[in-house]
Amino acid sequence: MSAYTLSEFRLPIQFELAMVRSVKNPFPSQLFEKFSKRECQHALEVFHYAAQAETSEEVRDALLRFQRLFPFDRLLGGLARLGPGGTFEGFTNIVNVSYPDEWLYLYWKNGYADVDPVFRAAARSPSTQTWRKTYQQATTKEELDFIETARGFGLTDGITTSSVDPTCGLATFYSFAGGKDIDAERYAQLVEYLGRHLHLALMRTARKNAPATEKCVKELSPREVTVLNWIKNGKTNWEVGQILGVTERTVRFHLASIFSKLDVTSRSQAVAAAMEHGLPILHGLPSAI
Repeated sequence: MSAYTLSEFRLPIQFELAMVRSVKNPFPSQLFEKFSKRECQHALEVFHYAAQAETSEEVRDALLRFQRLFPFDRLLGGLARLGPGGTFEGFTNIVNVSYPDEWLYLYWKNGYADVDPVFRAAARSPSTQTWRKTYQQATTKEELDFIETARGFGLTDGITTSSVDPTCGLATFYSFAGGKDIDAERYAQLVEYLGRHLHLALMRTARKNAPATEKCVKELSPREVTVLNWIKNGKTNWEVGQILGVTERTVRFHLASIFSKLDVTSRSQAVAAAMEHGLPILHGLPSAI
């Protein structure tokens, strides 16, 4: 071996071609040509942590790293359950990094998944899309109203990448959003490549037979959703009060309302009923809504 230089030692061309054909997803070296060395290092860091993620919190950590290193100030990932024929049945796991809490609640409460042009396109044909291009195809009043409302929350342009596992009946999605000055097109391929790792990571967190959101859970108020998620995370009434900046008595008041709406009599029953009927698991909970 030492008698040859690296340039002189080559595999037979037939073997090299066979190796290339055997690779399902060749490394997309051209993807990184538009980025600086520093940006490439940032991307590799995010890929590293995304590939290792096993829990929702680790997925969120990978997304946080992306947010710190690239110009997107609104990041979100999630799992959605699909019914027969790939119809959307509801969200089962939401990993929120920096989407406005009020917007998430409105999206869930108002059923915006039915009119959101980006989400509907992702459900029809899983891929990577820039919002600006998808929004240009919106024509109905409901779609245009939705787009205008989203802009009011700083969600002007962005990238959404999605994937579907028909065997499990689950779809994963990630959205990277920002203001009107963001160059989403420049990062679309990078997000798509990252998305492959993130999709697998989020699938690893999926609960078997995860339920979709049903109407009884949608009757909960934003504060009740927050309280119930903290209760699910093992917090006492006093701890929830400290987190939200309210009295323990106020927390008990919210719990009484939750019990009434879910027709239960205890904290454990409330959590079980909410999970059964599709309370989205919120990771990265806010201190208040």
